[in-house]
Amino acid sequence: MVFAAVRGILRAMAASRLPGDAPPDDEDVLVRKAKDGDRRAFDRLVALHLPQIWATVWRVLRHREDTEDVVQEVFVAAHRSLSSFRGDAKLSTWLHRIAVTRALNHLDRAEEKRKRASDPIDPEAANVPIAIGTPLSALEAKELMRRLADCLEKLPAAWRAVLALREAEENSYERIAETLHVELGTVRSRLARARASLKDCVEGRAA
Repeated sequence: MVFAAVRGILRAMAASRLPGDAPPDDEDVLVRKAKDGDRRAFDRLVALHLPQIWATVWRVLRHREDTEDVVQEVFVAAHRSLSSFRGDAKLSTWLHRIAVTRALNHLDRAEEKRKRASDPIDPEAANVPIAIGTPLSALEAKELMRRLADCLEKLPAAWRAVLALREAEENSYERIAETLHVELGTVRSRLARARASLKDCVEGRAA
């Protein structure tokens, strides 16, 4: 099952054995094979795109277990609808669109909101390195990360999605607009407001 394959790759990621060490594949060839039912080809596509999809979903949800659940949903959905992928956009754009939609839908569920509210954020879940130095500097770095995580949690999910696609993955404004199905001006507006709100919150000036 696709579900089992995705979970296996997620476990490999958690053990720091990230897929992708093999020589690069021709993605168009893999897509064609996967459409024809080649399971190995689809598994390879999952391995190639899972790290970025994981990072995007994590930055929207800020919760490890929720992220794992949604990432699995993303690739199961992609497998089921791969025949409808016509190649008008890059496969990565198509997958990110599914990922952001699934992540935002996940946030809309009241039950999931209550669960996240009672579950502490794990800064290490995002695999973000913490500066190593004196004990004081290490403590300050951890405190800053906690504050940043708390502030990110307070941002509207749509703003976090734009931040994830722009700041973390360095997508162009045009590609973000295409991925999220919004106007270019909306991308710029959300990004500006998210940056300003995040800065005020981290600096203790949030309303």
